Amino acid sequence: MRYFLVLLSISYLGASLCVWGLSRIVPWFLLPDFSFLSIVFAGLFIQGPLGFFCALFPAIIREITTAASPWSIFFGSMALYFATREISSHFIIRDEYSLLAMVVALLALESLSIVAMLMLDGAGSFSLLWGAQEAVRITWTSLIAVPLFMDLSRKWRRVKD
Repeated sequence: MRYFLVLLSISYLGASLCVWGLSRIVPWFLLPDFSFLSIVFAGLFIQGPLGFFCALFPAIIREITTAASPWSIFFGSMALYFATREISSHFIIRDEYSLLAMVVALLALESLSIVAMLMLDGAGSFSLLWGAQEAVRITWTSLIAVPLFMDLSRKWRRVKD
């Protein structure tokens, strides 16, 4: 229950800080996606039904705070959770480099899927500037993920022992 509350608060406080607080000051691509990080952490480190419930509310928060087609971000977030669960069951992620590579790959895959959905929906072409901004967002969010995940996973292992 403690992890559920921690991930929910990180997700909600991070989203509210980014969307309603810093979005007028800081460019969008420098704002980390804390709800994304909560979903990935739940998929990697929290086993069983508790992990699903820990990912459910950050997915709802992402759906509410993102301007996209109805339910698209929610279902994409839940697919992200299940993909992360599969990754964690096949690979052992203990060091910072593998964790960083995994988060970068998941963020890039999510960005490419959003681009594909927008192009299928009839959106215009994407510029090189947008691609550079997305690369900065992926890098920034991934660099925040590594110390956050390592600290939370150490605390989680300590609580389990």
